Amino acid sequence: MAALRISHLQLQLLPEEELVLPAHNKGNTLRGGFGTAFRRLVCPDLRWECATCTLRFNCPYTAVFNPFVPPDADRMTRNRNIPRPFVFKPPRTPQTRYGRGQPLVFQLVVVGRAIDYLPYFILAFRELGSVGFGLNRARVRLSGVDALGRDGSTTPVYDAASNLVRPAAPLALEIDIADAASETADTLILDFLTPTTLRTGSAVDRDAVVVRRPAFHHVLKRLRDRLNALATFYGDGPLDLDFRALGEAAEAVQTAEDHTRWIERSRYSARRNTAHDLSGFVGTIVFRGDLARFLPLLRAGEYVHVGKNAVFGNGWFEIKEHLPGGQ
Repeated sequence: MAALRISHLQLQLLPEEELVLPAHNKGNTLRGGFGTAFRRLVCPDLRWECATCTLRFNCPYTAVFNPFVPPDADRMTRNRNIPRPFVFKPPRTPQTRYGRGQPLVFQLVVVGRAIDYLPYFILAFRELGSVGFGLNRARVRLSGVDALGRDGSTTPVYDAASNLVRPAAPLALEIDIADAASETADTLILDFLTPTTLRTGSAVDRDAVVVRRPAFHHVLKRLRDRLNALATFYGDGPLDLDFRALGEAAEAVQTAEDHTRWIERSRYSARRNTAHDLSGFVGTIVFRGDLARFLPLLRAGEYVHVGKNAVFGNGWFEIKEHLPGGQ
């Protein structure tokens, strides 16, 4: 049985003064603050460049935030684009101001071997309070971290009062399509909650085109590849799937209704002094066909997202409904 371990966490930051955040792209702010604090914690010299650092293959920061292909990787692995082993699920409300003591609650998914670095994640968010966070560099305090179960139940992982980090059993995302043999589904509704950017072709295909009106196979193929990359670099190895057959089956699924729209978004990188496109489609799509075999991948995708900029919270989708065959 193919499975990918994850920790699904809910964190709460308490502002100690008014906190100002963007109306959108809060995941970008969280990711940026987290990365800066993480590096300050572990880097012996912030002037060093990760790409030339002799510690890059043994560093917690590069392992989580700036991964490099191991020197002993085979040729196939070398050609892969390494995804980051975490995903932010930020608040999706347009709220921009959080008063003192008004909690900012968000979720974080940590994948595979990166779970071993969970104490660093917590320390980084504690450090965030001293370096400042948000558009106004407000002081914040990490008040608590809970692990979320599949049923929404919570298990305390960290609380500021005790200053203790407790272990939490990870969830296993079962991705074996053989497990779906007992299910039937001929209608599926996917709800894309945050801008989703998909491209045709491979990640290195310069002729790849951004998909504005997605067919089912666009979603499924990119999700298949993302899950396989996460399993390869942070799990027990590549997924045991017939990639071609799965892709061909996905191409047979039809779009019954498309209620998506395109949203223009961007983020600014102060470090690189450039803007990055975060645009994508949001909304619901109704698909019809032989869909049961795809459910394990889609259920895993609800946690790890799909497409570009997933770490910021983009590509977040939910299975709104799936109907058994004959209904």
